[in-house]
Amino acid sequence: MPADSPQIVVLGAFFAAGHDTGLHDHDRAQFVHAKSGMLQVWTEDGQWSVPSGMAVWVPAGVTHRVRAVGDAEFLSLYIRPAAPGERDVPVPDRCVVCTVPPLVRQLIQRLSALAEGGDPARAARVADVLADELGDLERTDLHLPIPSDRRAAGVARALLDHPGDDRSIAAWGREVGASGRTLTRLFLAETGMNFSEWRARCRLIAALELLAAGTSVTSVALEIGYQSPSAFAAAFSRTFGMVPREYRGGRIG
Repeated sequence: MPADSPQIVVLGAFFAAGHDTGLHDHDRAQFVHAKSGMLQVWTEDGQWSVPSGMAVWVPAGVTHRVRAVGDAEFLSLYIRPAAPGERDVPVPDRCVVCTVPPLVRQLIQRLSALAEGGDPARAARVADVLADELGDLERTDLHLPIPSDRRAAGVARALLDHPGDDRSIAAWGREVGASGRTLTRLFLAETGMNFSEWRARCRLIAALELLAAGTSVTSVALEIGYQSPSAFAAAFSRTFGMVPREYRGGRIG
């Protein structure tokens, strides 16, 4: 991207279901806002899920890949450091998922329209307001860190593929050649969550993906390991503030 291009550049894109960008990075910070569908962002530190209506920050230079869960339409902001006279955008130093309130959505869409219409002065004024608002976005817990230890990472990746697997930590230890106590210590030290917390988050993130793909609530509940749709709905509501059917019919954020 040319050095003299605007501080905030907006580009829109559509990914068909299953599209994967492969590993890449950018020389600017990136703010990816999912307008519809759902995106997954992977880095060496784990996975971030981005449901419709939310966004993820990717700092400049961070190697990542993006995959569409179902058809996904999104807008990306590419943000360079502020030049003299420009508003500074407080970019996080790591990937993080944020809610995108209506005002920010409207500012992004307006900036995109002004850029296409060739009105740089008005676009710069909108970008100043947007820069202020981007610093106040509410962060969410849609990051699923992957342990670095190969044994714990093996368990984590197996559960990503089969979140309904309800084997105990001791059983997983026998599978990967470690004691249950060792795995417990590794998950807590390397993800900040104990094994039960990590698996619960894994299941709920898998639920977002399945619901976004059109899977029924009952099928999702059973596939990710809940004994009943009501138990699943209660856990989903505690985490996301809405029941699964509301999420299927709308968006988070």
